[in-house]
Amino acid sequence: MAEELVALNPGTRLADTWTITRKLGAGMFGAVYLCRNDQALEAAMKTEPVDTKHPLLLMEANVLRSLDSIRDGDGKHFCRCLDLGSGATQDPATGQSKEFRFIVMSLVGRGIDDLVREAGGRFSPGTAIGVSIQLLNALRGMHDKGFLHRDIKPPNATIGRPESNELRLIYLIDFGMARKYQKEDGAHRRPREMTKFRGSAKYASISAHLRREYSRKDDIESWFYVLVELFVGVLPWAKAGDKEAIGQRKLRRLDEQQEVRQQAIMELLEGCPSEFGSMLKHIDELTFEERPDYESLVTVLRYILAHNRFQEHPYDWEVGRRFTDQRQVQSAGTQRPGGGQGGGVNQARSAGGVHPNK
Repeated sequence: MAEELVALNPGTRLADTWTITRKLGAGMFGAVYLCRNDQALEAAMKTEPVDTKHPLLLMEANVLRSLDSIRDGDGKHFCRCLDLGSGATQDPATGQSKEFRFIVMSLVGRGIDDLVREAGGRFSPGTAIGVSIQLLNALRGMHDKGFLHRDIKPPNATIGRPESNELRLIYLIDFGMARKYQKEDGAHRRPREMTKFRGSAKYASISAHLRREYSRKDDIESWFYVLVELFVGVLPWAKAGDKEAIGQRKLRRLDEQQEVRQQAIMELLEGCPSEFGSMLKHIDELTFEERPDYESLVTVLRYILAHNRFQEHPYDWEVGRRFTDQRQVQSAGTQRPGGGQGGGVNQARSAGGVHPNK
């Protein structure tokens, strides 16, 4: 479908700058191409028809250009927008001209979804946590610039390119579903009463399933689901069925009956260090406008690495590690099938943020 929408042949030249080399793949609403400029700089070009019902590239360019101004370490997790323009192709069947938009971005490496699949469905503890810390830092940078991602999932995270010596750098990509949550004066936008579902059902937040307005909390909730999946290999609703069935499984965490709530938490955190419980508690208790405590979440993850002597580097894809064994986690109160919640689930969030078990 994407190739029928915008089909560019090798050698096609756009904006008198970019020459198409080959097709890399297809996104939701358009094709992605490898291109190069006159200085032999290779880049990725995304395309979409001008008349598409769901334009994504203008938002993506706006987000990337805003993120390019980040001067601290969080800015390294985003590729650069190199160009934004339009072009036209001729339909060979009808002879009619079809206009399209394009965005040119710096290249990134392989997707986390491909890498975790090669690793046997889950990463080693050190790699899972290391990747998640970098993703969280990327989200902090994006949120602090006033944007929500609204589609956090493994395919939207990649490593860097080996040619750039970036095998240990995680990129956050695909900002077509992003939304500005801050007004020009920095104030938080008021929530709409009802919104369309955004994101991917498997990783979407509870509020997304309820068609409520997205906030920073929802990006972080999706991030937490990614963390759990990378660590243990599966989410409890992975085979629940359609979007509505998945949403019902997640909603059990908010059930009126404490027993149902605790069971839902235990199922989600099975096989995880108990400290994951304190992180989930922090996320679930966030209000709509509240800033997540990114720094404390990172501190907890660093504590888990140190306490369990999990080795973050080298990452699994650097050495070709595969994991099929049952992992042993040393943290006191680790989630167990049929067992209690451990110290982390019931640990209250203090004014200082999220804390590991002492």
